[in-house]
Amino acid sequence: MAIIKIKNPAIDLDAAEIPNLPASKITSGTFSDARIADLSATKLTGSISDARLPANALNSNVDLTNLSASNLTSGTIPTARITALPAGVGGKVLQVVSNSYSSNVATTSTSHVATGYTVTITPSSASNKILILVNGASIDYDTDSGGSARLRWKLYSNINNAGYNSINSENINDARFPSAYSTAIAGSFLYSPSTTNQVIIQPYIQSKTGDNLYFNRTFSTITITAMEVVA
Repeated sequence: MAIIKIKNPAIDLDAAEIPNLPASKITSGTFSDARIADLSATKLTGSISDARLPANALNSNVDLTNLSASNLTSGTIPTARITALPAGVGGKVLQVVSNSYSSNVATTSTSHVATGYTVTITPSSASNKILILVNGASIDYDTDSGGSARLRWKLYSNINNAGYNSINSENINDARFPSAYSTAIAGSFLYSPSTTNQVIIQPYIQSKTGDNLYFNRTFSTITITAMEVVA
């Protein structure tokens, strides 16, 4: 094959030498994309614009296993994405619901009677617990001199209208009194409903001896509060 000389006095180069042209001799101009077959990522020193990334690049091709939490500067992580909290990071209150009542309930029943005072909460996780607070309530009874009354109140829950189940019962008093008797009651209970269905919580009352029993007659307001707590 004959060697063809490039007829340019400024260039002393055979055309046959161009396939082995050293990069040091390329000092100007721009290569078209078609001339660049493969480019190592180590050669990319600038920023790649979003337009240069495929639409699914961040969904399937980016490794986020070592993402620093400092990079999360906005938005909210859904509760479903949090499977477990580190040791010592529990007890977070996720929601609080509360109801107050000013009427009173009377009964002579020796069985537990619903007060009608309720608070409703829907847990976000079946593993979470419900902290229940009952404040401002009173129990009164009327009896003759030397009479007696056994006072008890009970807390029930109803999950998804499936019927009430007992949470806690408490004997307020079991003694003889010479005249009408009144006592303030309050309580806090940690409840594990094990559900994400709606839970209705309600106090019940019981007069063990059939004497007149009044719930919330002395004080003007009773408040029931339920708080969902991360287990």
